[in-house]
Amino acid sequence: SPARVIPVAEDSGLILPLGQWVLEQACNTLAEWAKDPLLAELTLAVNVSPRQFLQDGFVQLWDHASSYDPSRAKAFTWAVMIFRNKAIDRMRALGRRTRLVEAASLEHATLGDGDSLPGADEDVQTRERAEIVRSALQQLPAEQRKLVELAFLKGLTHHTISETLDMPLGTVKTNIRRGLMRLRELLKGGRDGGAI
Repeated sequence: SPARVIPVAEDSGLILPLGQWVLEQACNTLAEWAKDPLLAELTLAVNVSPRQFLQDGFVQLWDHASSYDPSRAKAFTWAVMIFRNKAIDRMRALGRRTRLVEAASLEHATLGDGDSLPGADEDVQTRERAEIVRSALQQLPAEQRKLVELAFLKGLTHHTISETLDMPLGTVKTNIRRGLMRLRELLKGGRDGGAI
């Protein structure tokens, strides 16, 4: 039974290759079933170990299992491409986060008056700026605000947001861009009033 096999495979370090084989078999079976109208609606359950489930791309792999086409690639190759794309998404997100931190540091250095000593004044300024940004975010249309928060506060990629919200990728990108442009307008407009 899986309850006995999975812990043994985990302890022996064989869980990932064994799991890969099971997923290949499951994908092949689903692909075969998809060809037969009587079987096309069937679903397939696979027991997964915690280590497998925590792998990036696993959920995406499973969500797209029905799109696997054995005539185009072996299951392993198909799965590797999904994991590769997830890794690229992760690297892009990390790069984007790094650029945002660098930009925020540069902005902080540029906007700071240079005369104040570090400490309580900076804490107050940071809190005030955070409140101004939160206020500006609240002025965005709900959908734009949600997408901007997912992309920049949660660090999700556009592709992940698109899949999570079941929204076309182009719509996600357009709404994030519009939200950022509006946010910039709101924050620049706030500068004259002493906002940032």
